[in-house]
Amino acid sequence: MIVPMKKISLLCLKNEQGATLEAISSLGVMHVIAEKVADSTDRQAVAARLAQLERVIDFLKNALPPEAAPPATDSRDGEQIFLEAWELIGRRDGLEKELENGRRQGVQLFPWGDFSPELLAGLAERNIFVRLFECSPREFETFTAPEGVVVKEISRTKSTVHLALVGDAPFETALTPAQLPDKVSLSSLARRESEIVGELTEINSRLETLGAELPKLRCWQQQLTEQAQLFKARDGMTAFDEIIMLRGFVPAPEVPNLQQAALKEGWALLIEDPAADEQVPTLIKLPKALKLVQPLFQFLGISPGYREVDASAAVLVFFTIYFGIIVGDAGYGLIFLTATLAAFFKLRHNPKAKQPLRLGFTCSIATIVWGCLSGNFFGTALIPGIKWLTDEAVKNANMQVFCFLLAVIQMSLGHIWQALVCGNWRKVIGNFGWMLVLWGNCILAIRMVAYPGDFPHFMYYCYGAGAAMVLFGAVNWRDIGEVFNIPFSFINSFVDVLSYIRLFAVGMAGYYIAWSFNLMGTQVGNLFPGALAFGILIMLFGHLLNLSLCLMSVLVHGVRLNTLEFANHIGLSWSGFEFNPLKKITNTTTEGEDNHGNE
Repeated sequence: MIVPMKKISLLCLKNEQGATLEAISSLGVMHVIAEKVADSTDRQAVAARLAQLERVIDFLKNALPPEAAPPATDSRDGEQIFLEAWELIGRRDGLEKELENGRRQGVQLFPWGDFSPELLAGLAERNIFVRLFECSPREFETFTAPEGVVVKEISRTKSTVHLALVGDAPFETALTPAQLPDKVSLSSLARRESEIVGELTEINSRLETLGAELPKLRCWQQQLTEQAQLFKARDGMTAFDEIIMLRGFVPAPEVPNLQQAALKEGWALLIEDPAADEQVPTLIKLPKALKLVQPLFQFLGISPGYREVDASAAVLVFFTIYFGIIVGDAGYGLIFLTATLAAFFKLRHNPKAKQPLRLGFTCSIATIVWGCLSGNFFGTALIPGIKWLTDEAVKNANMQVFCFLLAVIQMSLGHIWQALVCGNWRKVIGNFGWMLVLWGNCILAIRMVAYPGDFPHFMYYCYGAGAAMVLFGAVNWRDIGEVFNIPFSFINSFVDVLSYIRLFAVGMAGYYIAWSFNLMGTQVGNLFPGALAFGILIMLFGHLLNLSLCLMSVLVHGVRLNTLEFANHIGLSWSGFEFNPLKKITNTTTEGEDNHGNE
């Protein structure tokens, strides 16, 4: 459920600003808001340092796999380790740029061979003038050197001739002078490249050693993040001479704790209900069994608005079903399950990984169950399945009917929920009217797509009664735009039901991709003795490709049905933003609370 919020205005003395912010962050219950945040030097400095630290952490994290990291032996704190790592990364970047520039210069010098620019300058002092030119082969054939000038061809490619002109006096020619780097030669570039490679090897070795200190860097990152939050809250406070005000939102159950702290610290509190047009953060409190859906919402970056409904339970149930149908292969489900169990073991000490892995475990089981029901195991019929989903004569039509039933059930649940919470009897009638329209759409879709035939009289009753109830209870006749949109709303409701057939289409496509690669692999394996290995490789490649496509399809289709079609019928616009209180950041996160304040 979405936890109700109270709007808080907190007043304290200006000279107690720091202590107040420290106490509020220790309490950890207030989402601070500020209409205007002043730019302060220290807050900008912390933000810049956080950006640098994030780059250092990303670099060390990707420098080598965690299992290859040496054991931590550095006694310094996170800040000191960061300073060394940042300086090393800066030197490394500079050396890599110098190395790249040197190699680019080497490419320019290579056609001319190894020569010393100082030698050419010395020859000029002795009245021996050497100039380097480039021209096309055609220009070279027609070129006539000035009197007293010797032409020496250095090298040639299909498009360019590199030549040197030597004279005992300054001379001019129409040829294009070669553009070469100053004061470098191939041998000096080679020596410098060797030195740079050696320095980079030492730097990389040291950075790999510092990779073992990532926990200290992350701890310091949390401290800086907390400091940045405090500075932002401080810069957003409103001053009234010697009084300053901090504003924010606090969950209603936590208000007594804030009041006790106010009595202790000497704060003045104004506690109000949020205004109807006010942007309020969303805090969702879920039972343990439903917390599995939180990683999905966080991955998508969506949250219901404060005044919207919490559809977590419905999204979890139907997303799990859709995942199983879209992947639809018991063999793939076993792969997911094995990978999830391995990740459970490897990340058993990481609290943040628990909920995503539990969601993965649930989806893996759903995939195995659906694969067993539909008789699909790596694109083969090794599992018998149930006749309703395996009989070639009717399985496609049955699956289409099942998709339409899922559609009408899920969207009807959305209207039932709206009817329960709307508190208006006309809207109750309107929502039940939409349910009847949806059931009429379901029957129409079944008769048009799955089992063609005469439309039953019940469908007309659903449409007639449903349309009348919608027009009476779900339309604001004073809004001319809404009135003109009524026909499109009825059409869209049918399109929403019809769109659920994507579950059938995508699931069937995955099955036939697997089946086709199995067939190709078998045919190749039977071509000649020893071809079996090639056939196995073809099947392995096909199943890996299909597995990737299935996961993409879940993100595209399984997520869409919940966040768009279903959301439209339950009244969700996903316009919310998460409750993020000002609080002390600890190194570990408890199972019952995530870093965004969700319980």
